[in-house]
Amino acid sequence: MRRILLSFCLILFSLPTLFAADNYPTGARSIGLANSSVTINDCWGAFQNQAALAWMDRISVGASYDNRFTISNLSTKGFVFALPVKAGTFALSGNVFGYSQYSEKKAGIAFAKKLGEKFSAGVQLDYLNTFINDDNYGSHTTFAVEAGLLAEPLKNFRIGLHVYNLSRAKLAEYADEKIPTIFRLGASYRFSEKLFWSIEEEKDIDQKAVFKSGLEYHVAEVLYLRGGISTNPTLFSFGFGLKMGNLMLDMASTYHQVLGFSPAVSLTYQFGKK
Repeated sequence: MRRILLSFCLILFSLPTLFAADNYPTGARSIGLANSSVTINDCWGAFQNQAALAWMDRISVGASYDNRFTISNLSTKGFVFALPVKAGTFALSGNVFGYSQYSEKKAGIAFAKKLGEKFSAGVQLDYLNTFINDDNYGSHTTFAVEAGLLAEPLKNFRIGLHVYNLSRAKLAEYADEKIPTIFRLGASYRFSEKLFWSIEEEKDIDQKAVFKSGLEYHVAEVLYLRGGISTNPTLFSFGFGLKMGNLMLDMASTYHQVLGFSPAVSLTYQFGKK
């Protein structure tokens, strides 16, 4: 019983920094890289940095699931659909965190566009809902805006910037219940076709900064290995990806020294030929 109570207290204490309120990490590739993913240009950019969507050339769809500390009530389910067109890339995305007594929902529609050969920008409108099965609170809904920039000033070197809740939206006036505004600034370098390294700093304006770094190694044609670390709190991450034709299976986990493992899995399918 003491162990259960201790774990529960630690989870409550860690919620602001582990879950980042309404901006949950989504997609196992990102999680395997300690969420240092602001420069990665796949369909999961709808959650990481909308500007990255502009570099997509195929229709993509994805689904994800992650489970905080292997506690079923602390799970997130997500989906994304990205549609590249002549003018740019549109994307629909959403995720749900929680269970029947408490949940947070997010749905977004994004558009990204190249602004030259080495620069892109993206923006997303989010619908946010928090539900507590309580007569006093019930359900609250608001809208927020997030946006990002992505540049490649040198070959294989990228810089990304993303701002979540650029509009400074509030969930409710009662108790000044704010949606966090989070800035992410990161860079990545591809040393070769096999080795990719990313580094990033994340700053919630009301919390301490989080430093993140990840490494991806393309071991074989179908296999990718990943690892990373983040601070505040210290989390270790690891994972792998299997590419089977147009289908990508990613699995990952973070590890907290007290609370344990948080596994994640995602599937991504790209239509057509590259």
